[in-house]
Amino acid sequence: MEFMNQNYRHILLALTLAGSAFGQTLVDLRTQSKSIDFSALPSTRPVQVGTALPATCQVGQLFFKADAVAGANLYGCASVNSWSVQSTGTSGGASSGGTSLSMGSQLGDLQLVRNASNVLAIGSGCSLATPCNVHFGSTVYTFTSGATATVSGTATGVLYVYITPTGTLTVGSNLTVACAGCTTQSGVTSFPADSVLLGTWSVTNGALDITGGQDFRALLGTKNLVAGSGIVSTDTNGAAVLSVDTTLVGVRVSVPASSTAACQAGSWSYDANYVYVCVASNSWRRAQLASW
Repeated sequence: MEFMNQNYRHILLALTLAGSAFGQTLVDLRTQSKSIDFSALPSTRPVQVGTALPATCQVGQLFFKADAVAGANLYGCASVNSWSVQSTGTSGGASSGGTSLSMGSQLGDLQLVRNASNVLAIGSGCSLATPCNVHFGSTVYTFTSGATATVSGTATGVLYVYITPTGTLTVGSNLTVACAGCTTQSGVTSFPADSVLLGTWSVTNGALDITGGQDFRALLGTKNLVAGSGIVSTDTNGAAVLSVDTTLVGVRVSVPASSTAACQAGSWSYDANYVYVCVASNSWRRAQLASW
């Protein structure tokens, strides 16, 4: 009987040890599982969460940046130690993390991204393979690399990011700003009238506001031309054509060959001897010129 009790105790001890060992076993889901389905779980958190992107990463790694603008929180490691925004509605990469402007899904050129507390990245997605183009009329300027604007000091103000008619990427403000790949312009408190607008970013005590960006880029837009006195504006194949309103402004034309030469009332001309005025359709009058 004593022998049987000892056997039972040994068996119980072995089972206890086996259960303890099983409780400490770690399962490698990559190699020891099949057809994993988390859809029935009450909640899942499949990616890392934080407010600062890790300094290093491996290709395919994901990170949820909790302090970024809603819709631009998800970052992916596209290449070793390089993060880029993956959220729908944003594009363009950044090597270190920050807040980006929300935008339409079709718009990716020259995006502004808050890379650090005092660093604004501009057009990080512009490259030789995916150039960013801006046009002024028929003149097209191409950007094949991004730029950064770094704020120094503790002042408060607004950064105005725009492109001049000469194709210069410019950051204007009343702050102390250093540009790499762009040009700074002091004394700017609003966008120049002849510029292509990219966006603004508010700065408080020398730091870029986390949600301080406003996107001014647009693929859909219009600029209305209102004709003033003596000017006529008409649309031809999407282009605004400006001309003189001849009912208000007399147009100089060639010297008429006769008093009945074709003309429109109000037209005029002159030569060495006469001044000619069209007083009615196809009806000219002239006055002789005399020296003083």
